[in-house]
Amino acid sequence: MTRVARLVWWLALPFVVPITLDGQVPLTYEAALDMATSRNLRVEAARRQRAVRESAVRTAGLLPNPDLVAETSRDIPHQALSLDFPIEIGGQRSRRLDLAREELSLAESDVQVELRSLRREVREAFYSLIAANERVRLAESAVAIAQRVRDIAQARFDAGAVPRLELMAADLGVARASTDLDLVRSLQTGFRATLNGVINLAPDQPTDVAGSLSDHTAAAPTYEEARRIARASNVDLVALDRQAAVERRRVDLLRAERVPTPVLSFGALWNAPGEFTVGPRFGVTMGVPLFSRNQGEIAGSLAATSQLRAQRDATERTIDNALFGTVAKIQAQRQRATAYTQRLVPTAVDLESLAEESYKAGRTPVLTVIEAQRAVRDVRDEAVQAALDVQISIAELEELLGTTVQ
Repeated sequence: MTRVARLVWWLALPFVVPITLDGQVPLTYEAALDMATSRNLRVEAARRQRAVRESAVRTAGLLPNPDLVAETSRDIPHQALSLDFPIEIGGQRSRRLDLAREELSLAESDVQVELRSLRREVREAFYSLIAANERVRLAESAVAIAQRVRDIAQARFDAGAVPRLELMAADLGVARASTDLDLVRSLQTGFRATLNGVINLAPDQPTDVAGSLSDHTAAAPTYEEARRIARASNVDLVALDRQAAVERRRVDLLRAERVPTPVLSFGALWNAPGEFTVGPRFGVTMGVPLFSRNQGEIAGSLAATSQLRAQRDATERTIDNALFGTVAKIQAQRQRATAYTQRLVPTAVDLESLAEESYKAGRTPVLTVIEAQRAVRDVRDEAVQAALDVQISIAELEELLGTTVQ
């Protein structure tokens, strides 16, 4: 393989669609994210929390039950029956429903918290597997190159042109390249198991992925745009806003409960001869709010609202600082990844090819070729890591934004 052909092959690696076993269709990033959203067990558990809060809404809308009292005794009158109807006034039931519905919105916040973590886990696991696949291909290429150099050393040794020491050094290069290949294959298996766990598949499922490390990295927002998006969709800010709304509804309910609830009573006596035959009776019972008017509960809820506002301000500041640093880090990591792709990797490939040709011509020792091969492996590995670092930083940015980076 010529230097130009090797360089073209290297640059095209990130865009090669992987061939899968058993006819299995490889997962794209979008497909993996969709699978995780619909299959992840933590997200499913968070969604079921909504049913719990929906039952609270149903409970809040129920009317209070009447009390039925039946008495019998040896004294006169012998039997008595009464029925008490609590009548809620002052909008207490509607305030209770408003509070329950507001608390229902917290269930959606719980789901969004899990989805936020899930998006980061999917991106990190997916592109870590892409990087592992890339490293396996690079390691396989390194083994092939080391084997080729070893064959050249064997031919030169057989011709008496080099001592046995050079052949042993070439054998060592093949052994080191093979060891590196075994290691990256093991890491590939681990990253595949991690991705399978995120999308709720068995760890030994032969999941394959399609794409490159440069996917979904070109449209990261600027700091000002990211700040605007985070104000509207950051999960922590949205949850704090909803908690504050819950406290406001709670205060409304507590104030409505200051209005006493009258209880209408209907009753009658039976088996009461003589002067006890008085017929049906009616009455109204009502608590008098002289001392307790929910003052403590209202003060506590107002204090909680104030505390939530302060917590939101602190969270905003933390998010702004984190966004500024993350956006700057993504820009720097993009430049680093571009430098590896456009300058460092091609230069290392050229040096390795020149060293191999020089050794073939008998102008340099085999150790020079082995050192050049090691340098190419290191630079290519660093290039893969640089591209993966961009994806991990974008995962951090999406977690701060509370939504995907389009």
